[in-house]
Amino acid sequence: MTRDNEPFSSPKPNDEKPVLFLKDVNKKRYDVSGEPSSREVELAERVEKLEKINRALIRRVERSMDQRANSYSLFQSAILLEEQVKARTIELRSALDELEVSNLDLSKAKEQAENSNSSKTKFLAAASHDLLQPLSAARLNMSTLKGEDVSPQAGRLISQVDRSLQTIEELLRTLFDISKLDARVSVPDICRFSADRIIRGLHADFSSVANQKNLKIKVFSLPLIVSTDPIFLRRILQNLVSNALRYTHKGGILIGCRRRGKNLRFEVWDTGSGIPLSEHDKIFDEFHRCKNDVHQDGLGLGLAIVKRMADAAGHEINFRSVPGKGSVFSVTVPISSQQYEIPDEPSTMVPDKKPVQIKLEDSFIVLIEDNPNVRVAMKTLFSRWGAQCLAADSHTTIQEQLNQVERTPDVIVADYHLKDEVVGPEVVAHIRNRYNAPELPAVIVTATPYPAVLDHAAHEKCELLTKPVAPAELRALLIHLLNK
Repeated sequence: MTRDNEPFSSPKPNDEKPVLFLKDVNKKRYDVSGEPSSREVELAERVEKLEKINRALIRRVERSMDQRANSYSLFQSAILLEEQVKARTIELRSALDELEVSNLDLSKAKEQAENSNSSKTKFLAAASHDLLQPLSAARLNMSTLKGEDVSPQAGRLISQVDRSLQTIEELLRTLFDISKLDARVSVPDICRFSADRIIRGLHADFSSVANQKNLKIKVFSLPLIVSTDPIFLRRILQNLVSNALRYTHKGGILIGCRRRGKNLRFEVWDTGSGIPLSEHDKIFDEFHRCKNDVHQDGLGLGLAIVKRMADAAGHEINFRSVPGKGSVFSVTVPISSQQYEIPDEPSTMVPDKKPVQIKLEDSFIVLIEDNPNVRVAMKTLFSRWGAQCLAADSHTTIQEQLNQVERTPDVIVADYHLKDEVVGPEVVAHIRNRYNAPELPAVIVTATPYPAVLDHAAHEKCELLTKPVAPAELRALLIHLLNK
């Protein structure tokens, strides 16, 4: 190798040429032609490529680290959320367990309350017979006293007591009706009947009451057949008319009906004191008495029964009222699809208009009543009317007594519930068979006019009266049956 190729040889003292030579050599090595060498270009490209790769790798590593960091964060969040879910699940299960226990306790308490309420209503409904028995006896005895020759002062006292007994009877009947509806003892028995007949019956029932108050009572009916429970509908309309008469002091009452599509709307109009707007929402509540009038007798249960009976039968009740001018109440019932004529039912309220052929004074009445007070009072009343009466407390006893009498009875009066689980219609059937008289008139008296009782009496072709028996109604019915 020449000296030119030894750039790093030791320079001679005071010799500048080697330095210049080194510069020249370096210049020649790095920039001989002023352009980079191919190796330098290749190295630069490789360096640049490596730098790109390095930057890409760094970015990838950073992203990976970010993802790992995010994944770790998500993992931690998931673990924390899972723990929270577990904690909430435990709390929820605990709350559900407590709620279930609470619901069981509430259900038991509700069941106990319902059973208690049901027991009370059933007891009241079942006790109606026993509670009305002494009241029936009292009213019959008071009717007997009215016929006695007493002083004017005693007569006034008798009338006051009789009115008090009548008020008690109305209140008890109302309470019994509510209890029967609540206990579902009274259920509607849907049948077909004439709308005109029920309106005419209402007019006959309330004409005397309206006349006593100097009020006019008018009716308007249509010759249509409706489909509903006649007892429910009659009781609803009776309560509406009774309320109208109670709160009307001048003018009158209108009982009518009008067709509304497939329905017939029965309406009761009055010219009474009306109902304030503030009381419209409470008018059908139990024990609510309207404060529009000084007349405040009663318990305020009439319209409550109207609403319950209408709901039980599926009928709509509406009313309009203007204070100081009057009110109109209505009940809407379906019109029957069969409009053929229904034969008139025998009336139990109005005596036959034909001349009397058999007088009540000449009649022979057979009475079967297991309550001694009612039996004695009713026998005394029959005797007071001049009739001969054979009374007994059971089927067996009355048969024994009839063996000693040659005369055939003219009419039978029997309580429905008798001793040894025997019922009145069965006794009537036996007495009719005894005398071979299937048309022998009979009256069933009961304090529990349930649908089964009504059906049984109707099946045996017996008239039905409910206790307490109104003496005037009983007398009119007996006269009617004796001359039927």
